[in-house]
Amino acid sequence: MKHGFTLIEIMVVIVVLGVLAGVGAPKLIGYSEKVKEKADMMKLYYLRDALNRALLESEVALYQSDFVTSGENAAKNLATLKNKLASETGVDLFVIEMHPNREQNIQHNHPSINSGSEMSKIIGSTGVWYDALRDAGFEGVADIVALRNGTRSGKLDQDGETYRAYSYKDDAGKTQYRTTPKNPIFMSKLLNRGKNDELKNITSQNGNNTNYRLTMSFQWTDGKESNHSIEVALLPAKAKMRNKSNKKGGALFSDNGVCFSTYGDIGCADYQY
Repeated sequence: MKHGFTLIEIMVVIVVLGVLAGVGAPKLIGYSEKVKEKADMMKLYYLRDALNRALLESEVALYQSDFVTSGENAAKNLATLKNKLASETGVDLFVIEMHPNREQNIQHNHPSINSGSEMSKIIGSTGVWYDALRDAGFEGVADIVALRNGTRSGKLDQDGETYRAYSYKDDAGKTQYRTTPKNPIFMSKLLNRGKNDELKNITSQNGNNTNYRLTMSFQWTDGKESNHSIEVALLPAKAKMRNKSNKKGGALFSDNGVCFSTYGDIGCADYQY
């Protein structure tokens, strides 16, 4: 005697499979994003290791930039660099700006997060900081920053060898220019579009609910130059890399539990958004 499936049985199976797919798909997408975020986080370690290798060769490797060795303000700039490397917030090398509807934007500074900072000028067009960025997969960033801070001539509305430039109209109708590396520096949605699509939970950037900015920041390990090693973190506005009293930091912490600090999870223990 032959047995088959009734139409009702087939429909039940289809419904069950649909429910399982509905439950499993978001988890799968979330897992995929977590993997990308962890890969992005590893690039901070690559950057840290590139700088630490330079420090093994010379204890003063981070002080060799033209910004702190030449010109009438060299001594002042060097003192600022040393103070920032030992500070709770660290050195803000450049700014990464995310927008839910536009490509990632690289800036040297911005009023909402590191107003007036000139520390991006330590990158230069050669040297330890420049080479470390390239070695860690941040090709294009140094060229964009040099263009924006005036250490390299060029126009923001034109493509370069390692970056692309494009324009858009802001809410006031004014033309703005964004610059992004030709080779994306990050994979995750978090570091390309922001905390979430609508950035509803962002409260640490003066009420801004469209753009979200982070500084790529560097600090002597535990804030002590005598350690001869560097830590790296992506910091929201007003955040600290390492609080001297409780050793906690406020680096970016993803919804998937990924901490963007080479201090590990304690580097995000004070994260707020």
